[in-house]
Amino acid sequence: MGGRCTIPRDAAPCAGVRGSSDEEGDEDVLPVVSHEVRTGRWPYATVCVIGLNVLVLVFAASLGPRFVPFLQQWGLVPARVAAEVTLHNVATVLTSTVLHVGVVHLVFNMWFLFVFGDALEDALGPWWFLFLYLVSGFFGSMLYVATSGDSPIPAVGASGAVSGVMAASLVLWPRARLRVPGLLLLLFVASLVVTVLVAFGVTGWMPLAAVAAAVTALFVVLLRREAGGLWSGLVGGLRVPAWLALGLYIGLQLYSGVLVLVSPAYGASVGYWAHVGGFAAGAALAWLFPSRPRPLPGAAPGEA
Repeated sequence: MGGRCTIPRDAAPCAGVRGSSDEEGDEDVLPVVSHEVRTGRWPYATVCVIGLNVLVLVFAASLGPRFVPFLQQWGLVPARVAAEVTLHNVATVLTSTVLHVGVVHLVFNMWFLFVFGDALEDALGPWWFLFLYLVSGFFGSMLYVATSGDSPIPAVGASGAVSGVMAASLVLWPRARLRVPGLLLLLFVASLVVTVLVAFGVTGWMPLAAVAAAVTALFVVLLRREAGGLWSGLVGGLRVPAWLALGLYIGLQLYSGVLVLVSPAYGASVGYWAHVGGFAAGAALAWLFPSRPRPLPGAAPGEA
């Protein structure tokens, strides 16, 4: 997912690339392309939220040199919010959730919103869905403020709210499966393994290449066995349990968030705690809100 981003002073419109922090968060979640639940209806609220985020980015990008000042004015600045409670500062807790640093940042966040929002909106209804989305974004932003001290750097992005949608989906369909293209899954796992090895002091291209080759070989076997063939698995993908994909996601957010608390320089451009706060809020609200989740394909009546 695109991640909650902080805005450097020299950022450029539509910069959505590594270094502006949006893709650093993408390494923490599996590249999911579809949810198992199909609704057969148009998710109006989800599409409206996506449309709003797109329009805001188009407007912000049209400002040219005023792009960064606009994000700094309406983004979430922890030091500013903590220093004084004003209408503007409170408003930025939510306005920051419709701002993005660039196209890649926006696309990743909106894609995950669409994948998980379709079924969730159908289960909750559009108004409860929108309420959950906004409350998740609010709590994500507030947890980010609480853990960022007196940071003067603005943070923007819908990832806290989207994390809440993902968590609510997991609560309603804990046994669901998510489709992930085999090639993207291979790249994700290889990148994760290499990152862990480097963190433990394993360096040098030879050991890392050996591990990458071993991971690739295991994946070839897995794809042939689970997807019915190498090519169909690479393109068509594998069905990964939602609890595994989203459990891995929130686990990595917590791990990275703790590292940020210990060493603020680590992942300073990603709001990990905004993801954690949004995820927790979404999970809690999914338990409280009235819902009518559609059964999973092939599930017994009453089984999610």
